[in-house]
Amino acid sequence: MKGKRPHIGQNVNRTEIEKTAAAWFAKHESGDWSAVEQSKLEAWLESSTSHRIAYIRIVSAWERSGRLSALGAGVPSGAIPERNTWNFSPPPSAPSSLSPSGHLESAPDPEGNSATFRSNATWLRAASQGRARLRIAAALLILGSTAAVVWYFSWHGASSYRTSIGALSTIPLADGSKVTLNTNSQINVVFNNKVRSVKLDRGEAFFEVSKDPTRPFVVDIADKRVVAVGTRFSIRRDENDMRVYVEEGRVQIKRLGITAEATETQLPAGSEARTAKNSLLVDQPTPAQVEQLLSWRTGYIRFRDARLADAVVEFNRYTLHKIVIEDPAIADIHIGGNFRTDDADGFLGLLQSGFPVKVDRRGELIILTRR
Repeated sequence: MKGKRPHIGQNVNRTEIEKTAAAWFAKHESGDWSAVEQSKLEAWLESSTSHRIAYIRIVSAWERSGRLSALGAGVPSGAIPERNTWNFSPPPSAPSSLSPSGHLESAPDPEGNSATFRSNATWLRAASQGRARLRIAAALLILGSTAAVVWYFSWHGASSYRTSIGALSTIPLADGSKVTLNTNSQINVVFNNKVRSVKLDRGEAFFEVSKDPTRPFVVDIADKRVVAVGTRFSIRRDENDMRVYVEEGRVQIKRLGITAEATETQLPAGSEARTAKNSLLVDQPTPAQVEQLLSWRTGYIRFRDARLADAVVEFNRYTLHKIVIEDPAIADIHIGGNFRTDDADGFLGLLQSGFPVKVDRRGELIILTRR
């Protein structure tokens, strides 16, 4: 596996952090837990992003596996090894976190990328389900089995990363590449010694691919494939079609046939490609269009003379309270402006103040009619 190798001192520090995280997890699951211990744990987690990631890695390992109790054969239920006998190895996987619902989501980069961390106990409760099984798991963690388990799911198997509606997250991958996921997006990553493979299940992603000529970086959407070596590009999935923009380098777009790759198209930097079933359209977007394509990475949506119907479709990607145009007479109104993805109220306020549009809230829906 290629990529940057951390300094030895960084490895030692990370190992100590992983050991401490494992100790907290074991104590939390041992049954000897109090409000004071909870407060100490939260203080430790809040003191460093690296602390949070180390603890989340451990919790995530058990969320990913439903069969870990089988690894505990010969270990009495609830048994925790003596402190001096612990032998913990840090997991080599990319970090991941838990959403409040218990789903896996990406975690921040410990070297600078920040994200809001949910310090409440919601995600801790997800780890507490099935306490007897997790006590065995805690013992195995401290004995060093965690490294093997996380390696299996994150390297030899598939690592799944997702974002919830309205969320934005940047994930460091094991080869030194990075991927930024837009709202309600999900990828599955499988790396081996021949290929770096990503499946975009839904949503939108921006990839910053590290160079490795011996292992192409492949992104699959249905029967379509994007291949890169070292480049920067975005992909948006719309059902089984995709929209690709290359910011730097070059990518190859392939359509996969039943037995072989049927067609191949080279897409240079500054180019955009859109697929529609069996067709492929290549274009050279203007700087303003590129800014609009990639503005989501900064948390904004930019509209340039857009139809209201199209703007509503775009905004609905970022909000749980869906906007509905009830009156077709206003669908073709053209609007423009920059809006934060989490500021639907600002968007709706503009419609009411500057256009003949009435906004009504009906339960979970926001209804637009002509005023």
